[in-house]
Amino acid sequence: MMQQLGQQIEIANTHAQVARAMALHERWQRRSLRLSVWAAALAVLGSAHAALAQEPPETKDDAPAVGAPEPATAPVAAEPPAKPAPAGKKGLLDQIDDGTLPTPPKAAPTPSFLQLEWHGYFRFRPEILNNGHLGMAVPDKQIGNRAITTSAVAPPLSLWPANNDPDKNSQSSKVGKSTEETAMSGATMRLRLQPSLTIGKDARIVSTIDVMDNTVLGGDPDYSGYQGRPDVPISAFTMSTKPGVMNVKELYGELKTLVGVLRVGRQASSWGLGMLAHGGGGDGWDMGRPTLYYGGPRRPGDGHGYALDSGSYVDRAAFVTGIPKAQLYASVFYDYLANGLQTNDLLRPDVVPRNATGSDDVRQYGLALMRRPLSEDDAAARQHLLEVERKPAIDGGLYFVYRTQKNDLQGTTDPAKLGTTSLDSAQLMVRGATAAIADAWFRYEQRLSPLRRLVAEAEGAYIGGSVDDANALAGTSDKKREISMWGFTAKGAFQDEGMGYYLDLGGASGDDTQCFGVYGKADCSLATYSGTPNTLITGFKFNRAYQIDHLLFHDLIGTVTNAWYIKPTVSINAFPWYSADMLGLDLSVMQAIAQNSLGTPGGKSGEITNIGTELAARGFLGRRGQAYADVIFAYAVTGSAFNLVEGWYDASTSQSPTNAWKLTGHLVLPF
Repeated sequence: MMQQLGQQIEIANTHAQVARAMALHERWQRRSLRLSVWAAALAVLGSAHAALAQEPPETKDDAPAVGAPEPATAPVAAEPPAKPAPAGKKGLLDQIDDGTLPTPPKAAPTPSFLQLEWHGYFRFRPEILNNGHLGMAVPDKQIGNRAITTSAVAPPLSLWPANNDPDKNSQSSKVGKSTEETAMSGATMRLRLQPSLTIGKDARIVSTIDVMDNTVLGGDPDYSGYQGRPDVPISAFTMSTKPGVMNVKELYGELKTLVGVLRVGRQASSWGLGMLAHGGGGDGWDMGRPTLYYGGPRRPGDGHGYALDSGSYVDRAAFVTGIPKAQLYASVFYDYLANGLQTNDLLRPDVVPRNATGSDDVRQYGLALMRRPLSEDDAAARQHLLEVERKPAIDGGLYFVYRTQKNDLQGTTDPAKLGTTSLDSAQLMVRGATAAIADAWFRYEQRLSPLRRLVAEAEGAYIGGSVDDANALAGTSDKKREISMWGFTAKGAFQDEGMGYYLDLGGASGDDTQCFGVYGKADCSLATYSGTPNTLITGFKFNRAYQIDHLLFHDLIGTVTNAWYIKPTVSINAFPWYSADMLGLDLSVMQAIAQNSLGTPGGKSGEITNIGTELAARGFLGRRGQAYADVIFAYAVTGSAFNLVEGWYDASTSQSPTNAWKLTGHLVLPF
């Protein structure tokens, strides 16, 4: 009996195992079918075979038949019980069964071969300039048509002789001096676009395009006289404006190689603070304040130079490479400054214009050695050095340029006239012009604490050279000219959370020609105002994009030349200097005197000649990268340097200057 009972139990166990195996087989078939539907999901999570191999099969304990006695020994080949799943967590197959398997993530898009990035800003600037001509509108002795002033700002049209002579204008009593016009107002705008097209990883094309660059609002009425627009016979009937224009300032290609970066095309020429070469954009300082992020690619709202109007752009081939052990960059460049006369046959549009001769070209060769951040990695390392390690960052470099011109066209140095000169009438002459330029630049920055920082920067330059033949430009047979000039500038800033203290100082050598400024006669540096040859040219002129004030040098003189100046500024800020929010007030005083008294209209030999004093206040508000607005008021107290002496440029009488003021605003939307 016992033997038969054991056999029955063994048979029962065998049947149970077979039934369990068949049930598992059916479940595997069902799940395999489902797996074929979810193949895409399982492809992301792993192969179906690997996933199923990691999921233990679910088993249930076999219940003995009712009334069957317990077996004496454990069933043969019994399957071990499955481990219970963690509470609240479903296995992969269970998620497939109930449809709760997560949707697999989308594959990352394939990077584009071309990437276009835009930067720039929109600027709107209203302005009122009162008495910019310093109260002078003296007629000349010869023909009486000019309105002479020692300021670079021309008098209002109502003060010119043509509108105050009854013989020339029958309405002079109504439109002339009786109107007492002294202030000139208006508004300008600009949209600066700086697209960068990256091709792959190693090449890109960069451009700077100014749309409606400094366009005076109301300055382009759709009116061109009776013959041009019969429906608009006078400007008072104007109902529209002419289409705007676009100016391409930069367009160059850049290629990264294993040993450096090659850049070819029209590009901004910048160096140091910008006293000598300034590209027209911010680079370290904006409106007298050090930018928050120095070096590397420009960030929106910081370092754009939104208040600037000009810049140096050259046709250049340049190569920049790093010197790792010395932590330096070296740049060599070749500039096409002027080609002279070109052949341009309008009857042969298929022929590219060519240089008529290489002997009249103005060429420039340059070398720069510098320590400064140029890439995003450099800028990040610089910020880490300053903000994390709390160590000072020291930058600087040396800049050398050699310029030469062998020949030139006789009687002209105006490039605009070269295109109108025909080959059969062009006469070459020996110009023999050479110049060597050396410039040194230094910058120091340190974060004294998380709320304080100190910035100091300086630049100095010297230009030496000669011109063998100045031909008839000076109206004399003495044609040899020597060149020897210098200039330097320095800036300092101490920022302590909500307060800022700034200092600007510098100087530039001057000529003794009494021409003054940069807007005199075209031959002003080659001769005195009376035509006497100036055999030694010593008048250094700051780049006009390098602005150190708001009115005195910026408007009344044109730029810093023949001057010493010092300008302290105090800034009161509602937000810390490192905040994205900006709200504050800058108060500044600038004093300037002449470096060479005989280089000004009113200066006298052996005396200190006062150029003037400027008092300025600037209120501003905004948020970096979004919007910015400011209002600037500047008042210039003019000195004896502006005195008008009878006979200066044929002035009919002497006159002393009066003071001037200017109110300017900016609304800037950077991107």
